[in-house]
Amino acid sequence: MDVANLVTDPRLLHGTGATAVTAGVIGGPGGNANDTRLVQVVILLNAAAVTLTIAGFRGEDGTARNVVLTGSTTVDTVYNFPGLKNSAGAMTLTASVADKVLVSVMPG
Repeated sequence: MDVANLVTDPRLLHGTGATAVTAGVIGGPGGNANDTRLVQVVILLNAAAVTLTIAGFRGEDGTARNVVLTGSTTVDTVYNFPGLKNSAGAMTLTASVADKVLVSVMPG
């Protein structure tokens, strides 16, 4: 496993539409498989549950799958990853509520 130890600059997802990630840049024109690593997600507490849907990961059957992370209504929810690579396709990020999800990525 190759893991890079870098401090990344988290981005607050301002909208609720799918946001493309290109080679570790959130909001880029649209990337490719294996160009980005997911490092951290922070879902801020909210009166209703907030989710983040991440596309670009490979399922056990080899096809592209989405991962859905859920926040809490009482505390901020932090997910830390060792640099998960988008092995099945371009990474996209879709928050269910604007301005409640911080995401840190780095180039793949």
